Amino acid sequence: MEPAAPDAAAAERSGSSGGGRRKGGAVRVTRVVKKKGELLTVEEKKANHIASEQKRRQNIRTGYDQLIQIVPTLTPSQRSEALILQKTVEYIKYLLMEREILEGQVRDSGL
Repeated sequence: MEPAAPDAAAAERSGSSGGGRRKGGAVRVTRVVKKKGELLTVEEKKANHIASEQKRRQNIRTGYDQLIQIVPTLTPSQRSEALILQKTVEYIKYLLMEREILEGQVRDSGL
């Protein structure tokens, strides 16, 4: 089910037309902002919830994209979130082990 865009009056108050088409045919919904003391309608609350959820999902996607760039054993074609998390954990363990080795070398050299 496709999310409903806010009504024209709500879009006008929020300074937006309700957003344009996005990849996959989804409509981006912008948050409705009203002046202090004005209550949101059920439709405006729903639009705000949809916009918040879209923002949350986009932030998660951005985080996974950043992990793909940082972890050397990952490639952009690997989009499995489970695989990304697994390889990230392996990389962090590797870095911790390397750190212990380097700290041991520093202690042994007397620096």
